[in-house]
Amino acid sequence: MSSLRTLFVATFIVFAGWVLHLQAAEIGTGMPISLQAGQPPEGAWESVEQELRSDGTADEAPSFDLEGWLREQIERGEASTRSEAMALLFHYDIYWGYVDLDGDGVDEMLVWLGLPGWCGTAGCRTIILGRRPASWEAVSELTLEEPTDNLCYTRAGPDGYPLIRSRREAVWWTGTNFDGVCYLACDGWGDPYGTSPEELATYTPTEFKVRDELRQLPWCDAAPAS
Repeated sequence: MSSLRTLFVATFIVFAGWVLHLQAAEIGTGMPISLQAGQPPEGAWESVEQELRSDGTADEAPSFDLEGWLREQIERGEASTRSEAMALLFHYDIYWGYVDLDGDGVDEMLVWLGLPGWCGTAGCRTIILGRRPASWEAVSELTLEEPTDNLCYTRAGPDGYPLIRSRREAVWWTGTNFDGVCYLACDGWGDPYGTSPEELATYTPTEFKVRDELRQLPWCDAAPAS
């Protein structure tokens, strides 16, 4: 019995040490990710359109009027049909890409929307779509300055789950849902480390830890300091 107890205790210590090491592991630097211009495939655009239509309140219209924008392109002579106007939108203002953000081996899709009302001084809103049996569903989003060469992806994020970041915000999988935090220029690019007291009050200990680690990491295409 004594030898069994010793074996059990030793196994428990090793297992507990592995768990603690996993949780304490630093976030990996990652690799650069770029999105590509065009219409998001596999029926994902229908889910994006739904997000565009629902981006408003009961008292306010959506921030981007897709049909109004398409009509404007035709009236200005940029396109002669709705299909041609949509082709312009996909060519210049919509970027997308696949990436596995929850570590289950099934890719999510990022869709960058360079649209009026969806962009500001910090960049443009980028929807993260999760795959469902017959469609896609918006599960999170982040702000991305521009869609090429401005994303870092690592499979070694918090607690060993994937994390993706722009130069301002990060989103990662927690095991049950997506979480996110702003880690740089949260109050504007004039103060890289400024964050409003109201936003700080909402941060969890994990979000503080991720924020502080990301501030110390080099960008994923940068050479490590010698």
